[in-house]
Amino acid sequence: MANQINPRDEEVAIVTKSRRSSSISSLTSSSSTLKGILSSKIRLSALNYDTFDLLLSPSFTSSFEERDFSKITTKAAALLGAEKCFLFIRDTKEQKLHTYLKDEAGKIVIAKKPIDRGITGAVLSDSTGCNLRRASQSDLWLEELDELPNFVTTCYLAWPIHDFTDGKSIGVVEFRNKENGSSSFNEADSQFARIIALQLGHAIVNSKQKELIADHSEAIHHTYEAKNFDKGETINITSDTGVAEKQSSLIVKSGGGTRGAFMLSKHPSVFNVRRSSVAVNDRAWDYDVFQQSEQELIHHAIDIFDERGLFSRYSIPMSTFCNFLTEIKKGYNSEAPYHNSYHAFDVLHVSYLIMTKCGADEYLESFNVLSILVAALAHDLGHDGYNNAFHQNTNSDHAVTYNGISILENYSAAYLFRILRKKECNIFARLSNEEMTKMRSRLIDLILDTDAKNHYMLMTRFKHGMEMKKLSRGLLSSLILHVSDVSNPTRPGTIARKWAYSVQTEFFRQGDKEIELGLPRSPFMDRSHENLPRMQVAFIDAVVHPVFRLLADFLPLVEDHCIKPLQLNRAFYQSMLHRGILKTEDVVNFIEKSKGKDVSFMLPSDCNDGENDSVGHKDAVGETHIPGIPSDATQSSSDIDVRRTSVISLNNSLRKEADPELGRVFEDESTPMRRISLQSTVLKSSNIVCTALKRCLDSHLFQALTFACTMFALFAFDFNLAFGNKKTDGIMDFATLAAFSIFVIEICLSLLCTKGYLKFFFWLDFIATISLYFEISFFLESFENTEMGMSLNELALARAGRAAKVGARAGRLLRLIRLLKIFKFATWTLKRVIKGTTQNDSTKDELEKDLTFSMSIIGRRMTESITKKVILAVVLMLVVFSATSIDLIPDARQIQLDSVGMYPNSTVLRESYFDSHDNIVAFSDGAGYDFLDGARRDSLRDVDILTLFSETDDAVTASFDVSQDTATQAILSIIITAFVSILLASMGLLFSRDAYQLVIHPIEKMKHTVQQLSENPLLHLERVKNNRGNDSSETDVLEQAITKMAALLQVGFGSAGAEIIAKNLSDMGELNPMIPGVRVNAIFGFADIRNFTFATEGLQQDVMIFVNKIAAITHKHVVNSGGHPNKNIGDAFLLVWKLKGGKNGTKSSGDLQKDLYDSALAACQRVIRDIQNAGNLASFLDDDGGGNISTAWASSLKSYNVAIGVGLHKGWAIEGAIGSKLKIDASYLSPHVNIASRLEAATKQYRVPLLMSEAFFTGLSGHVQSTCRRVDRVMFKGSTDPIQIYHAPGGSDWSNNPVNNHEELVEMTAWDEDTENDYRGLIRDAQSKIDSDNEISHRDLYDSMMNAYLDKDWTMCKIYSHLWIKKWPGDRIVVALIEEISRHNFICPNFGSSEVTYVRKLTEK
Repeated sequence: MANQINPRDEEVAIVTKSRRSSSISSLTSSSSTLKGILSSKIRLSALNYDTFDLLLSPSFTSSFEERDFSKITTKAAALLGAEKCFLFIRDTKEQKLHTYLKDEAGKIVIAKKPIDRGITGAVLSDSTGCNLRRASQSDLWLEELDELPNFVTTCYLAWPIHDFTDGKSIGVVEFRNKENGSSSFNEADSQFARIIALQLGHAIVNSKQKELIADHSEAIHHTYEAKNFDKGETINITSDTGVAEKQSSLIVKSGGGTRGAFMLSKHPSVFNVRRSSVAVNDRAWDYDVFQQSEQELIHHAIDIFDERGLFSRYSIPMSTFCNFLTEIKKGYNSEAPYHNSYHAFDVLHVSYLIMTKCGADEYLESFNVLSILVAALAHDLGHDGYNNAFHQNTNSDHAVTYNGISILENYSAAYLFRILRKKECNIFARLSNEEMTKMRSRLIDLILDTDAKNHYMLMTRFKHGMEMKKLSRGLLSSLILHVSDVSNPTRPGTIARKWAYSVQTEFFRQGDKEIELGLPRSPFMDRSHENLPRMQVAFIDAVVHPVFRLLADFLPLVEDHCIKPLQLNRAFYQSMLHRGILKTEDVVNFIEKSKGKDVSFMLPSDCNDGENDSVGHKDAVGETHIPGIPSDATQSSSDIDVRRTSVISLNNSLRKEADPELGRVFEDESTPMRRISLQSTVLKSSNIVCTALKRCLDSHLFQALTFACTMFALFAFDFNLAFGNKKTDGIMDFATLAAFSIFVIEICLSLLCTKGYLKFFFWLDFIATISLYFEISFFLESFENTEMGMSLNELALARAGRAAKVGARAGRLLRLIRLLKIFKFATWTLKRVIKGTTQNDSTKDELEKDLTFSMSIIGRRMTESITKKVILAVVLMLVVFSATSIDLIPDARQIQLDSVGMYPNSTVLRESYFDSHDNIVAFSDGAGYDFLDGARRDSLRDVDILTLFSETDDAVTASFDVSQDTATQAILSIIITAFVSILLASMGLLFSRDAYQLVIHPIEKMKHTVQQLSENPLLHLERVKNNRGNDSSETDVLEQAITKMAALLQVGFGSAGAEIIAKNLSDMGELNPMIPGVRVNAIFGFADIRNFTFATEGLQQDVMIFVNKIAAITHKHVVNSGGHPNKNIGDAFLLVWKLKGGKNGTKSSGDLQKDLYDSALAACQRVIRDIQNAGNLASFLDDDGGGNISTAWASSLKSYNVAIGVGLHKGWAIEGAIGSKLKIDASYLSPHVNIASRLEAATKQYRVPLLMSEAFFTGLSGHVQSTCRRVDRVMFKGSTDPIQIYHAPGGSDWSNNPVNNHEELVEMTAWDEDTENDYRGLIRDAQSKIDSDNEISHRDLYDSMMNAYLDKDWTMCKIYSHLWIKKWPGDRIVVALIEEISRHNFICPNFGSSEVTYVRKLTEK
């Protein structure tokens, strides 16, 4: 009921430029007694349109919170320029007004006011606002109640907040004092305050609804589960399917061409009225029902039902359906401007589009499709153009009959079943009792779910189902019908505006009636406050956009087909609001004037497309109040059946009581928590910590930090020696200490997180880190003081210093280990980049492209081994060279000092020594002569001073300034370190690259191949390309061998052996092909070559060529359709299409996988067509040894036409290995496989190339079902349950070429004069259908013939078959039917069976 969902409950009286003014109307019919009520006129210029747009935007109330009003009131005060704004809500229990304020500490406190005293209570009790220039002078103002502490109120503005669903006041919003120095609020402020009151009313009601839903979440879940009628009605949303995928283009296409076996094109109807020249599946969203006649709409409905295959599927006679549509059309009130038959057919059309264009058909069975389409036609039957609230207020007969619950919806449902009670209108006549019971229940649910009261709950239930990843098909059906009912704004602009005009006309019609009866005027139904754009914007924001957005989350194609046009329409109406064009007449005139102009230019620059304003509705459920929906939309009395009301029983009072609907007590129940052991908790926590630490260790930031520290440790000491001074030593010590700390942290993290770290790299890192210890001077001094003691003489200290220098040099060399690790990381990173680049190379094979860069075990071991050896070799070499280096050149300073030591009293030698060395800073001869250059000594670092001792006299010493030598050595050390670092990195890279390219990468590819096969045994693998000629390596040979063996496994085992391949490749144990079987659901096809024995005897050894060529054609089409060939049994082939749910199931969009069923049927049709097009055997084998046919058989085989028969069935089977460990066959065991074989055998009896079971037929999409025909209801030999079989056209399975005994069949089915008299009308009607060029008439006659045959009325069947065989003498199915009934002399035998319909027993296997 589209008009039941009224967008926004009250309209703001805004005077347009063309209108002078209008007084502010009251919200209810009560008179105002408040002083200061606005009744003056408002000038348009006084309105600020930016403020107006902000107030109308749904985002204005998005900050509303039930326990904190500060956000919304602050926003409202800013918009009006008021100093204070307060929101008071009525407490119905205490009969007081309460609000929430913040005290001096910032805590939220509740403040209450009496409801019967003071200005606030007065505003609440009246229906109009209050605008006081001087509040204190008003008689209603009570200083002790209304004034605020530490605040003086001068001007005062307030409006009551209404719940317009029942007309009651629920609160007050008040503003105090203007900020801009104005002494009062003006008329525009009063209007804006009124809008704010309206918006707050919606927000408050919405908040209450959300609380009710939250408090009864278990009830929602319980009711949702109740809507899942049975397991077959459940849509399982799995992670691989997600929500509905975009509808794939099916192999079998529908259209206006041939249909089934009738081979007729569309021609004018038997009803002799004009029909649309556009095929039904091409009548899209621009289909305008207003431009169609009633007869054309009836034919449109017929086309929709026919295209969905419902006439054949449910055996609906065309005459019965036409009678049904006629009664439906009569049931609508032609005087209702909106709720008339045009609305019903429009909802039918949109429902059809959502199923076909938006992909919903992939989730709906034929039963669901039929129920949706019938409910669409009948959902507003008997609607008189007045909504449920009107009937409730007037206490109409309908309201009394249905107890005020979904009044019009219940009446429409009852009206529908009164029509179906008529035999000539009962389109469900051939449904079983069980199916009819289910259909009745479903139709009632669908129609009642169109009630506006159920809008919010329907969305909540649907969202709940999506969150559970488990939807009911019935619930999806209800949402499809509901969105179709409110879909007018999603149509193209011209059509959408026509429906908007119709809705408004019907609203005004009810408003006039309410005035006539003295009833309060309903929202949007007052002619004096006409505002079409505002009504449409609010309707879109509150209702249409949220529900379509919810559906788009499940069906993504809804976004393009519905939501984008919806946003354009909203932008148009928003533009009208900006321009002040509010009346329908003005909108029409504006459009007329704008014709031929650029529409986008006509829109104001600041007018958006509605996207931003609708953001608040993206998550529609629980976020937006539904205007026009009564406050009890989520409530119902406890004695109402849940199924009928389609709403959860939620009581206003949250009492602890039993709910008879839900069968449980609403009370707090403690849910027992699963006990978790302390050990598992600790283990889980430790794993989380280790993962976090590992992530930190491998992060780019930490790696960059350690790399910088490593570079510092390698070069900083020498750099300081070369370019530093004594002042920089302290800085170096602290920097070295920081690097030392970072390295210690890295070692600790690696010990915790890195597996196998302790084996090798720990010791290298440990040694390199410890070497830094000796470079920190205060650590070294402490070491010297504690270990060496203070009693060492100067000689010992000097020797210790030389040893320390050697150790420091060795430590610096050891630190190259850490640099190698960084280079190793850089090497692997470089490989990743190279790998990613090579994967884009078109010359690489597919396997090479799919190979992800993950270190294999052998790759890791080989790389680590090479790295270790390079490290040990280079570092050991450098350490040994440094430790064993001998300076063979004598030091002149030492020789001369020894001479001085021999003659300490020789002044000549001492002076000569000083003359030879100008860098002496200290000298002592032990005989009383001491020299010290104090200033120079103090400026030098210890490392820049070289102290020598005479070998002949230890008392003779000399200290030299060697700072220049130290700097030179440091620079050389930097160069050597850099060279060694580059050498290490390049050697590691070169060794690793060669090992990776020659050994590791080929092995990883082989491993990847095996791993892929274990995960997906049916994966297609590219063969390894040998580009090296005769120079192939052993790894190339192994790669080719593995790929070929994998391909042989796939070809040999097929899909049935996929699990065997996967199990044995993933298990490193012994070979075990005898794994347990697995139950799978699949489509089974059984194909058999006709007269194979005859061809074998003639072809002899060349029969293999014949069979393999047929197999090549068959397998090609099966694989292309997503299936798998299984058994090749000489002249027969078993074909399988796995359904989702089983392992290695074929991918298919949609829950029902209709595209897979359609593809399987199309593949079999192509196989039949290609083989039949080959002609005789000679032409079939012309390219493959056709000349080798035996001379004796040549003439016979040339007349042998190659043909094949196919049977299709859907069911379960056990997939697995059959045999022993010595020899197995991977296949399927099931009675359902046998049924496919029986169907193929039956094709010979019915003389058609293809038959399919009802189980397979029901899985086809609707438009494909419409191309199929019922053939018979049979009982196969060895079976206990009868099944209905169907035929789909394939190849030249029938034509107008008469069968050999055609004349005999015509004569056999002729009737006598008595039969002519008894069935004169039936014969005349059947003959008119035969003579018609309309395909649907032919289908109707065929269905009538099959119904008569199955209903055991063989006299009628005989008449139909006689007319049919005369018109189409080559129809083999009808020939088989005539032969069957003639075998019993056209009298149905009674075999003592309890079957109501005839069942033919097929004894041949």
